[in-house]
Amino acid sequence: MILRTATAEEAARLAPYLPVTHAVLDGDRLAGGLSLIEARPGVREVSVWVIPEERRRGVASKALRTLTEQADGRLEMITDVVDTVSQRVALNAGFTRESVRRGSGPNGGGRPDEVVWAWLPGDPAGSAPRPLPDLRDGELRDGEVSLRPLGPADADDLWALMNLPDVRHRSVYTQERPRTDVVRRCERAASEWLAGNRADFVIRVGDAFAGDIGLYNEAWSRQAMVGYSMLPEFRGKGVATRAVRLVSAWAFEIGVRRLVAGTMTDNVASQRVLEKAGFVRESVQRSRFDRPGGTRIDDVVHVLFP
Repeated sequence: MILRTATAEEAARLAPYLPVTHAVLDGDRLAGGLSLIEARPGVREVSVWVIPEERRRGVASKALRTLTEQADGRLEMITDVVDTVSQRVALNAGFTRESVRRGSGPNGGGRPDEVVWAWLPGDPAGSAPRPLPDLRDGELRDGEVSLRPLGPADADDLWALMNLPDVRHRSVYTQERPRTDVVRRCERAASEWLAGNRADFVIRVGDAFAGDIGLYNEAWSRQAMVGYSMLPEFRGKGVATRAVRLVSAWAFEIGVRRLVAGTMTDNVASQRVLEKAGFVRESVQRSRFDRPGGTRIDDVVHVLFP
């Protein structure tokens, strides 16, 4: 990939999309444009845009990697929190996710959150590490139950599940969930996955939504926590156990070394799910969570090792 100062003709061709400072060339073919501006002393902010017919060929990531080979100071890239295409570009180019700036970017009068990515001289070459990699086949499945990543299309199903009285009772947060909060979670699920924070799945039996399950990652200790909820019509049929087994196997495959799951002391059904999936009851953490009315409850901890 070649980067050079854009000609007036190239800048005019790409001007509707971003203020071009550099042309991105694949051989002698114009593939896109790059904007490099000084955000503050010693820091330059970069944006990249690829011509539609050149997309899905890694052009943007290659252009950014070429830029890092020539850079002598901090580079920043700012992406919308739901723009996972640009976030993947940043990761593939070796940028590190540093923070989320709340209400930072304009969007039709609104102010969506933005993710700050950075590259510094001395950062390792190649793609940034992914604590939670993509699923090889796009989902986990065992023939009857399948798990696929949570997304915006799941908002209504998840909202209904989370507001079932018994699900709310068993949750850390017992209050009713506004639909806007659930939509926000579904829209940002892919970004949280890319960040390595959590992998959220929907549980499906055939084409039917049966529940949700999440893997909450603690990368520094190679420990993760599993949590799940099921619709009433799918309980007592082994679906939750199958889902826990699928997530556990994937977690160990990607390097997790200790899985933890917690339940209320009276949630015997969930404890049986965990034990059928191989978890062993380890301890009771007393008075761990707040409950309505100023009370607190114990947490029964189960663990599983590879």
